[in-house]
Amino acid sequence: MLLGIPRGFFYYEYVSFINKLFQDTDVTIISGQENNESTLKIGGRLTVDEACLPVKLFVGQVETLCSQCDKVLILRVMKDHSGGWLCPKLLGLPELSSRITEGKKLLVTEPIYFNNKNKAKKALRHMFKKLGIKRDIFERNFEKAYGDQMKVTLGVKKSHVEAAWEFMPDPPREGEILLPNTKKVLVLGHCYNVYDKFANCDIMKKLDDLAISAVTGSELTQSRREEAVKRLDLEKKPFWEAFVRIVGTAMELKNNVDGIIYLSSFSCGIDSLISEILKTHLKEIPMMMLKLDEHRGQAGLQTRLEAFSDLLDKRRSA
Repeated sequence: MLLGIPRGFFYYEYVSFINKLFQDTDVTIISGQENNESTLKIGGRLTVDEACLPVKLFVGQVETLCSQCDKVLILRVMKDHSGGWLCPKLLGLPELSSRITEGKKLLVTEPIYFNNKNKAKKALRHMFKKLGIKRDIFERNFEKAYGDQMKVTLGVKKSHVEAAWEFMPDPPREGEILLPNTKKVLVLGHCYNVYDKFANCDIMKKLDDLAISAVTGSELTQSRREEAVKRLDLEKKPFWEAFVRIVGTAMELKNNVDGIIYLSSFSCGIDSLISEILKTHLKEIPMMMLKLDEHRGQAGLQTRLEAFSDLLDKRRSA
């Protein structure tokens, strides 16, 4: 059986987990190709206009994979390992994708709470039972996959996601002289915005061309992020997982970088809240907000990045 994995949302964090789940089975994993204009066009046609860019790209991935695979896997993840709730659009991905082939090719899991090992195991066991995979194989694969995923999520392993290394600039050609990057910028955002070259207009490469090193904070442990958020002394405990991950990373690394770039999805309610918190608590460091949507103006983005680079240079020389 060919099982498609859409390259979007959970892919960047759980692709290794999914691959290990299906080791030594008759299931062959097919990952979606990198997003492009065609993916966006398809997703835009199948979703409502108010949907954010990541949703449109994900639905476009699902539609494309349905024509290539027997089934397309959609994880209904409710909470990650930290216990924080995920975006409502992520919780409703099966419904957002249900119009594609009338949902007949979609393989949707039961609600998964990754912060509770037994609940996660029960939800995934039900899916494996429907696929006819033996229980002992599932038990062995789940223990391995879950254990490794905990290490990745908690920062024990530096390689947060495999896709991150795709952003590294091409190796120098023979005789080419490369100038060292002299500035460091923290690139913040949901992992599917930071690690999707199409969604963020290949910002990592653009920063490297400006002699700016990009830092993502993927090596930070969840406990360090949580402690950083606690120091803000907020009136209420943050409800969303993304709030702790993004704000905690910014507060923990703000003194180690020259500036911050926040990649925000247009119409994302959680991003709107996070951006206001960052503006309030990070007044001492240059920060640029970049809204990501289907209107991908490369020239305008390049101009803004160049101006931001000039600002960092002036602050250094002041």
